[in-house]
Amino acid sequence: MARMLVLYYSSFGHLEKLAHEIAAGAQEAGAKVDVKRVPELLTPDAAKAAKYKIDQSAPIAQIGDLANYDAIVIGTGTRFGRMSSQMASFLDQAGGLWAQGA
Repeated sequence: MARMLVLYYSSFGHLEKLAHEIAAGAQEAGAKVDVKRVPELLTPDAAKAAKYKIDQSAPIAQIGDLANYDAIVIGTGTRFGRMSSQMASFLDQAGGLWAQGA
């Protein structure tokens, strides 16, 4: 059975909902799926002031988690034409895994 990670960043909960829908579809197709999110870079006070959805149920992913999956689906909003800084920061930290072929 394939192991799949749905990794997402969601400020307001829209991508969170989409991540869980993708996971449900993959599970129906027979995959073992985990849903995790990348860490927030804003302080808790700043995120609350911006009205971010801070009560998301998915656990925070760790860089080492990425090596445990056969497939990774990544979801994030865009900021000024590029991925969110939260997702970019997380993926930048994973360079060591890619260098090892993990």
